[in-house]
Formats: sequence, structure tokens, C-alpha cells
Amino acid sequence: MENLNLVLHYIHNLLRWAVFFTGLWAIYRAYFGFSKRKAWSSKDEGAGFWFVMSCHTQLLIGLFIYIKDGYYSIFSNMSEGMKNGIVRFWGIEHITGMLLAITLVQFARIASKKAQTDTLKHKKALIWYSIGMFLIIISIPWPWREAGRALFPGF
Repeated sequence: MENLNLVLHYIHNLLRWAVFFTGLWAIYRAYFGFSKRKAWSSKDEGAGFWFVMSCHTQLLIGLFIYIKDGYYSIFSNMSEGMKNGIVRFWGIEHITGMLLAITLVQFARIASKKAQTDTLKHKKALIWYSIGMFLIIISIPWPWREAGRALFPGF
């Protein structure tokens, strides 16, 4: 079972790059479409789809890790857990930031699909994908953070 835990952490760490790059691609497509007043295309739809899918995949793996590693236990002794930066990051900050970010990314996809004009589709996608991506970036355990992880697993 320990090997499964290591594999899941490895995959979760590696997939952060899929989320990061699909997010940048979706934001770029939305910005380009909005600024050039382009028609909403299947490429724009695909960029949003892959961003959402990578986020949802990360969420499922992350929730399994969160439960398996017992990060939720911070709630049993909140006053002590909040004093420890690493425990607070993994138990509260990381999961809360990522859940909110994924919710906004999903909302962006839905709102852009329902928008009446192509310009409005691009605008909604640009705004909400960007806010979601910002939350993702600040919630990632970058190596320079107290609770940081390596940029590439195994290196």
C-alpha cells in the first residue's frame, strides 16, 4: 500500500504540469479570441475541455491522497494545526485553494458555453480561467515554500 501512496504522489506531482500548461493554453486561446474578436472555435472548446479534465483528474487523485494521508486530521485539533505552517498548508490552504480554483475553472467552461456571442464566450473564459489559474498557482507546493515539493518528481 505504501507503493500506491508513492505512485499517487508521483502522478499528482507530475500532473501539476498538465494543469499548468492546459490552463495557460486555455487562457491564451481566450485572450487571443477576445482581443482579436475571433469566432469561438473547436480549438477554444478543446482548450477549455482539457484544462477542466486535467483539473478534475488532479482533484480525484488529490482527494484520495488527502484522505489516505490523513490531512483532514487538522480538524481534530485546529488550534495546534494552524500553528504549524506545513500542517496548515496541506490540511487547509492547498485543498481549499484548489477546490475553489477547480470550481471557477468549471464555471468558466459552463459560462463560456452558455454565452450568447463569441466575444462574450472568450471574455468569460478569459476572466474565470485566469482567476482559477491564479488560485492554482498560489496553491501549488512550489519548492521554495515551507511545504514545498520538487518541481519534477524523482529529481
